[in-house]
Amino acid sequence: MTEEETKRIVDAISAERFQPFLDECGGDLQVALRLYYWDGEASRAFLGALRDFEVAMRNSLHARMAGRYSRADWWDSPRVQLTTKGAQQVSSAKLALRQELGAGVTPGDMVAKLTLGFWVGLTGRGQNYEMQFWNPALRHAFRGYRGRRGALQQQLDHMRRFRNRIGHHERICHRHLEKDFESLLRLMEYVSPEKAALHRQFSQIPEVLARKPLVLAGAEPVRL
Repeated sequence: MTEEETKRIVDAISAERFQPFLDECGGDLQVALRLYYWDGEASRAFLGALRDFEVAMRNSLHARMAGRYSRADWWDSPRVQLTTKGAQQVSSAKLALRQELGAGVTPGDMVAKLTLGFWVGLTGRGQNYEMQFWNPALRHAFRGYRGRRGALQQQLDHMRRFRNRIGHHERICHRHLEKDFESLLRLMEYVSPEKAALHRQFSQIPEVLARKPLVLAGAEPVRL
């Protein structure tokens, strides 16, 4: 790739967005562009594992809440006291689904539509969530966890922020990604040890992370 072609690609990325990559590579344009594309490769690799974790967690939380309140649309139970933010998230999900699907919205549709922030929020302090939700129901969704609710909520919120960085196409190459992977696997083990075991054995994340120095040196190609 010529220098002119490289500059055109950087222009398409935008100078502001590209600058942190350039800073990390000492101003070397070619190496910074390799880092930019490796960053995208790492984000894609993490996204698959994050998807598996998020789906498993929300399904597990939903099952416990539906059982506790004896209804699949437990968020509409008069016994459920959500925070203002939680109630707004439910209302926003309902509105979006009605616009998409009309009148035939199912509890399953709602479970998929509610944000990761909503599900993580259920493990927070909330409206006395510890007594409302955690002690009687939600602690059983994390069958591999033996600690306190607050410590788990912090771990979940850390992973939520990491997932949102990827979802908003923000860079992750400056992070300790090996540690992020271990944190994700640990949380996945709490919810679904079987899924965690599959990711430990077959995840592409370790191979992608190991490629970084080779990609930056030009010894291996970028993957788009």
